[in-house]
Amino acid sequence: MIAMQVSLYPLGENDIKERLDIFWNLLKKENINFKVSPLSTIAWSDDEDKLFNTVYSAYKEVRKTGKVVMVSTTTAGTEEEIKILLNYL
Repeated sequence: MIAMQVSLYPLGENDIKERLDIFWNLLKKENINFKVSPLSTIAWSDDEDKLFNTVYSAYKEVRKTGKVVMVSTTTAGTEEEIKILLNYL
């Protein structure tokens, strides 16, 4: 299993929710598990390629609306190890 912490920073915006909704809606559409925290989105999946491709596609969709910075951290482990990490959210 793999998990990613993704922080998106739409640049030059007073209200970033609309642009973050684009990102989150694409994750939902592709059935990627995720939780939103105050500073980032945590996404996880058994399918590493699907997770990476979906996050990158979502980033590209947000980029179509303006400038954006994306920072991500990735970790892999057993399902039990990832669930332990998710308990901290």
